[in-house]
Amino acid sequence: MLNIYRASAGSGKTYRLTQDYIHLLFDPKKERAHRRILAVTFTNKATDEMKTRILKELHALSQGDKSDYRVGLMAKFRMDEQGVNVRAKQILTTILHDYSSFSISTIDRFFQQVIRSFARDIGVHGGYNLELDTTSTLEQSVDNLFLDLSKDENKQLLQWLTAFAEERIEQSENWNMRANIMELGQEIFKESYQHKAEDTNIKLHEREFLSNYRKSLREIKNTFENKVKETASEGMRIMARNGLTHEDFAYKTTNTLEKLVKGKLEISNRFIRFADDVTNCYTKTKPQDIKSSIESAYGNGLQECFLHLVKLFQVEIINYNSAVMVLKHINTLGILSDLAMQIKKLTDEQNTMLISDSNMLLNKIIDNSDAPFVYEKTGIQIDHFMIDEFQDTSTLQWKNFYPLLTNSLSAGKFNLVVGDVKQSIYRWRNSDWKLLDEKIMTEFRPEQLHTEDLDTNWRSDKNIVDFNNSFFLRAAKLLQSKLNENLNGILPVYPHLEALTRKIEHAYANIQQKTSNKAGIGSVQINFIAQDENEDGWKAESLNRLPEILEKLQSQGYRPNDIAILVRTNKEEVDVIHKLLNFKTTPAAKPEFCYDIMGNEGLLIGAAASVRFILGILQLFVNPDDSIQQTIVNYEYARGRQGKSENEALNACFSKTEKTENNLSPLFSDNENILLKQLQNSSLFDMVERIISLFGVGDWHSEAVFVQAFQDVVFRYSTNKTADLNSFLNWWKKNGTKQCISTPDNQSAMRIMTVHKSKGLDFKVVIMPFCDWKLDSSMRNILWCEPTQAPFNELPLLPIEYGPKLGQSIFAENYFDEQMHLFIDSLNVAYVAFTRAKNELICFAPAPKKEVESLDKMNTLSALLTTCFSVETPGLAKEIIPLTQSFDTLTKVFSLGEPTKAMYKDSENTDVNEKTIYYPSVSSADRLSIRHQSLDYFLENQHLTDSRLNYGIIMHDILQNITRKSDQQNAIQVMVREGRISENEAETVIEEMEKFWQLPETEYWFADNIRVLNETTILTPGGEQYRPDRVIIRNNLATIVDYKFGDKESETYLKQVQQYMNLIAGMGYETEGFVCYVSLGKVEKIA
Repeated sequence: MLNIYRASAGSGKTYRLTQDYIHLLFDPKKERAHRRILAVTFTNKATDEMKTRILKELHALSQGDKSDYRVGLMAKFRMDEQGVNVRAKQILTTILHDYSSFSISTIDRFFQQVIRSFARDIGVHGGYNLELDTTSTLEQSVDNLFLDLSKDENKQLLQWLTAFAEERIEQSENWNMRANIMELGQEIFKESYQHKAEDTNIKLHEREFLSNYRKSLREIKNTFENKVKETASEGMRIMARNGLTHEDFAYKTTNTLEKLVKGKLEISNRFIRFADDVTNCYTKTKPQDIKSSIESAYGNGLQECFLHLVKLFQVEIINYNSAVMVLKHINTLGILSDLAMQIKKLTDEQNTMLISDSNMLLNKIIDNSDAPFVYEKTGIQIDHFMIDEFQDTSTLQWKNFYPLLTNSLSAGKFNLVVGDVKQSIYRWRNSDWKLLDEKIMTEFRPEQLHTEDLDTNWRSDKNIVDFNNSFFLRAAKLLQSKLNENLNGILPVYPHLEALTRKIEHAYANIQQKTSNKAGIGSVQINFIAQDENEDGWKAESLNRLPEILEKLQSQGYRPNDIAILVRTNKEEVDVIHKLLNFKTTPAAKPEFCYDIMGNEGLLIGAAASVRFILGILQLFVNPDDSIQQTIVNYEYARGRQGKSENEALNACFSKTEKTENNLSPLFSDNENILLKQLQNSSLFDMVERIISLFGVGDWHSEAVFVQAFQDVVFRYSTNKTADLNSFLNWWKKNGTKQCISTPDNQSAMRIMTVHKSKGLDFKVVIMPFCDWKLDSSMRNILWCEPTQAPFNELPLLPIEYGPKLGQSIFAENYFDEQMHLFIDSLNVAYVAFTRAKNELICFAPAPKKEVESLDKMNTLSALLTTCFSVETPGLAKEIIPLTQSFDTLTKVFSLGEPTKAMYKDSENTDVNEKTIYYPSVSSADRLSIRHQSLDYFLENQHLTDSRLNYGIIMHDILQNITRKSDQQNAIQVMVREGRISENEAETVIEEMEKFWQLPETEYWFADNIRVLNETTILTPGGEQYRPDRVIIRNNLATIVDYKFGDKESETYLKQVQQYMNLIAGMGYETEGFVCYVSLGKVEKIA
């Protein structure tokens, strides 16, 4: 039997999964039953939680403690309480001693287990590495793609990329090619692309095919445009012959003819009516002579022109639009094809497999095979399958699992899937909620299925449950009506799209939930903010109201860690964090309230003002003219170091005189500017440490913990990667927003996260400061379409950009299907957000500028909310509460229930978390000195000048990196950053170099108008290698210089240079040679 549990939010899904799993473990006919059960979910966190829950319940049962499962076990297995205790203890002991067989796993881990068993069969090395981060692989592949552009075989790719860039520029879009290709490259990991990619790639690289394919599409495009222009021109000629102008016609509608000739290809409904009847062409007040002229023209060919144009725009435009859309993205397809080959090449070289490829690869293994045998080969012997979050399963994952379930059901075994269509918000990860909504019901016989709705909400209070029941029932009906209006015109052409007219309502058919008998009253408040209430927009006003809301909630007794702020995007998350962190440092902040906030992974390091200051200085070291970073540094310095208010700090930023060349900031003291100048030669870690120490950054705004965490990040980067400042800043730009401070669960701070990350969590209070997003998509979504009509179907797969014109193309079916999915995606995100709240739900949304008069104007969530609150929706007999009664049309506030005082059964957690309030800074001179180069290992306890060997190696390497005299400072800084020399030793090197520059010969050796070869190898025909220190070439004269750092001269050195001279003379150069005794201040020329 396959049990299908449709589990709405808070309905006890985990409780039911645990119950069924434990019941299978208690089966007396099976020993080690855990080996025969596979439970899969989609995240490691969910896997750990499920394992912990099962073990915890087994432990409680074995100890005779209270357990909600005991009664059910006693009844099903006819055992007494003691029997349950004994059996639970046996099972728990067995699992703990055989923990590796406790098969609760992510779906990807399970599939990898299968793939590794077939590695040899599919031509993959068994020891391959699984790459979870597709982004890093994509980045490397994009770099390789650009590097290979110069190859002859990539001329076609170069043309595709050029056309792609031109298209972006024409549309005034971002034309950063690397970023665009990175964004485009994400399409490669979509299942909708992968399943036809191989066949498409073969076609694309047939040069004649691609040329002919483009030609046939351009012919369709040009034919239509020419027909339109010819017909419109003929209409204008007929008007002219009859002495008519556009002003003679009603509403000057014949202007359309002129626009069509100029290439603006669209006609209005009024123009279409002109073709129906001549009386539509003029108004009643027109003079009779003009009416007669219009009627004469109408009968002498003008109506035929109108009718022909209408036919073109109602029938033939379908092929025209299709051709235009395909031509627009044919370059996209070509680029993706080559990029996919680069990814394959890279993963083969690195012996890695992308996790995104696993499903397709496993599907190929199973295809046309005896599926049970395939899985048996892996050593897997599973009787029972349990799939959690089934709405997030992809089509390929289901195809791979289907044979297992079929085999299990044929043996009469128990299986289950659990999910909720309304919580499907990961479609961009290939999830397909239709599997749960309809497909699974058709894959098996009715007698094999048992469906159950878990319809009691054990999480939320009554008003929250009632609000969600009512709002989402109304919203689903309204969105379905909106979709159906759009479908009306196309249904006669595509009658099978009639199934879409019920999809949204069907997905929300089981929205109604009961309230648990333990639920409180709860409250819902949705505030609509006028667009002009704040000059910076409604979002700025929402942020301004946020601190007061948080204070009020804490006054009601809510602990900060029970309050969650949910947003849609990472940018919105950053805006909220910055607002609260800044507010915390203002006089308006009240000491009795908490304004601390942490992300889902912890507190964001980069959000701290002290860290922004440090990063600003580092940026100025690289680019002193960066005005934005100068302003950030000045502002944070005024706030943190000088203790100024926000307004005072802003005034200080712009009232001071401009910084001079030697001063990093006009606000800094002279001493601070001098010391900053000196520490630019330090290593990265030392540089940051000394900035912290110099400005006392660790004491600013009580942010010592952020400063410590940032320095930890710098240390890890310096240890594992290239420790130069530029590389670190580039790395931080890409990864800085992900760097967090891990915090304990009982941390007294509000939580902020995106709605997608909040799924599966719950909070006493949920605040949505930006409760608005588009119901349809405004992004350049790519749809992967499989055309069936010639000539488009010559390519098996086509990328088509989502947009309204798709409705009038051969891809109309794909367009309306995508629109239906987008409506459900938008509604599902709202559902997940609104159902996280236990006691209070507070939202802020923009008030519409005017009432929504029709469904086609209802394009945002805020418009959907106001429509539900202000317009009665007929035909909702199941509605729990009338939403209109709770909406104040004057204040634009929806309020259901009163704010409640927080109730806690347990006392507040007494665990003490030590708080970092002081950052101890240590001078680099007092710390352990690290030599990063093994070359210096035996010299690390000696000063630079204590050893001739040490001195010679360092000086030699510095001169090796100097081409012109101006390169000296950079070469020395590199030595310091690499830990080769200390800052004190750097001063010694500078002194030694000053002596070197006093040698008269150096003026020629380091001149500007010469060619220099430093440490360049000379390879002889016999395979021997020679490497002179410096070769200077001017015209046909080669000057060879060899540096010596000892205290003695030697004849051997002269012979060595003479040998270099002979070798270079053999290349046809005139030569001269010098031995430069650097420490002796002497130069000897070879005679």
